[in-house]
Amino acid sequence: MMDGPISKKRKPNTDNGKSIHMQTLKNEILDSKTEYKTKPKKHIPKFRLKTAGEIASLSTPQNERVPVMLTDIQHLLLHSLLGNLNLSIPPRWYVLEKCNHICQTTCLILEGISIQHWEKHANKFVQTRKIFHDFVEILTPSVYNGSLVQELALVPLSEVDKEEIIQKYGSMNLALEARKDLMIMMKAVFPIKDQQIECIDYEDKFPRTQLMLSAWQLIEENYPVPLKGKLKNTYSDYVMTKDEYKPVTAKSPMFGLDCEMCITNAGSELTRVSIVNEEHKTIYESLVKPYNNITDYLTRYSGITKSLLTDVTKRLKDVQNDIRELLPSDAILVGQSLNIDLHALKMMHPYVIDTSLIYNFTGERTRKPKLKVLAKEFLNEDIQSSKKGHCSVEDSLASLKLVQLKLSKSMEYGDAVHTNRQKYKENAIKISKTPEVALSIFNHMIEQKKTSIIIGCDDITGDYHTYLTQARESLTSQFKNGKIKKVKLSTVDGAEEVISSLSRAVIEYNFVMVHLKPVIDSKSECEQFETIDRWIDTVWRSVMQCALCVVVLSGTTTDNGVAMMRVKSTL
Repeated sequence: MMDGPISKKRKPNTDNGKSIHMQTLKNEILDSKTEYKTKPKKHIPKFRLKTAGEIASLSTPQNERVPVMLTDIQHLLLHSLLGNLNLSIPPRWYVLEKCNHICQTTCLILEGISIQHWEKHANKFVQTRKIFHDFVEILTPSVYNGSLVQELALVPLSEVDKEEIIQKYGSMNLALEARKDLMIMMKAVFPIKDQQIECIDYEDKFPRTQLMLSAWQLIEENYPVPLKGKLKNTYSDYVMTKDEYKPVTAKSPMFGLDCEMCITNAGSELTRVSIVNEEHKTIYESLVKPYNNITDYLTRYSGITKSLLTDVTKRLKDVQNDIRELLPSDAILVGQSLNIDLHALKMMHPYVIDTSLIYNFTGERTRKPKLKVLAKEFLNEDIQSSKKGHCSVEDSLASLKLVQLKLSKSMEYGDAVHTNRQKYKENAIKISKTPEVALSIFNHMIEQKKTSIIIGCDDITGDYHTYLTQARESLTSQFKNGKIKKVKLSTVDGAEEVISSLSRAVIEYNFVMVHLKPVIDSKSECEQFETIDRWIDTVWRSVMQCALCVVVLSGTTTDNGVAMMRVKSTL
């Protein structure tokens, strides 16, 4: 029984309940406001560099730096636009946390400005250096006669037929690897002839070129490549298998390659090399005498003994010359972890199929299967069984057979990573039908007709016209129900108008690409770079919270470029 004073103040039960409920709500609101001030937002996207990105960072000494490629920037833009369903494997050079909460993506391209300009006029980029924290060197397309427009214009075009691509390839980055002209990026690092490639018929179930490592995969998998900076110093005594290469095709010949090594007082050195052709014939076989004193023949692995090498006179240089004469200029080398063999040979080659990467049991690329296990599982052959050690002919032949088997089956055959593509496709379809996720960017682009726009002056936008025409054709054929997303091209009169147009476009368009081609005059460089700094500042101020902003200084014919990127956040 309540006492008197309290009983007099009591209201009817329903009112009392409402009063208590309202007070509770007020307390919750106050608590949430306090929590908002003291705790970071849960869904703020974040960008940071991984090891490969840090190696490309301008904070890394130039002689140790390995630049990223324009394709890497393209992958970042696609990732921000399409979310994690774009990925079958994690990005190689960055981490984009909570990417599905990125509300918009803006990319500013400044053509003809290089890393040398950036470093020379560092004091003129005052605002830019305040805005961005991550700066990476990028390989300029100019050095390999590539097209900046071609390599970046595919970004807005790829997203327009996203569903079709994902259903075909399982994820966007797998599609990129399959669709992109392999020669564009290979020319960045190897001397490859400019030659028109005609459509070639092939007997395999799919082109063998689709199994080849891309340029960035060669770098990531520690293959020797003739790049500047750290890699140039590291591979200064390496030679290329040819002075010049022909473009690779679906008919280019494959050769299995395997080497055996021993330990000398200078490290690991070559002692045997074997090469087999597609008819399974051994076309090259040689023992090799190391230059330095052998401390361990590694007989249990290599099969090499002291007596085997007693009368051998052939040296590494002789083998290099033999291989350079033997291989055609479009040869595709096949092997298990072939990077080790090429390092032993001290040779560099652009066209490689690595069986440790095209076969996989776990679904994780980093966990590579052993050749012995692959041979038993897929070829039903026992290899590396001799107590006398491995046989390089046997190993090179097993690798070649594994590739030939896969080419007779499918891209998915024997590869758990690719087999998982079906899961990505099912997940994409599931999410697109889930109302709770309908507000994500991924679904906005499909269901709510989110748009893309490219803005520039008439000296650059004409280059985009072909790509946009193809996009519209793709859109018309794909969206039968009339839900066609716009991919718009906007041509304006001057650079200042380009920047002001961008400021308006970021509010309306899901993806905005701005391309400027300033002409740098040595007499007024300082003023020009101050203006460019102001442009970048204006762009940054224009983009919304949780938007990704990327600025690309594309480089020149002689010097690489710089890319900078940041997710705008109040944190």
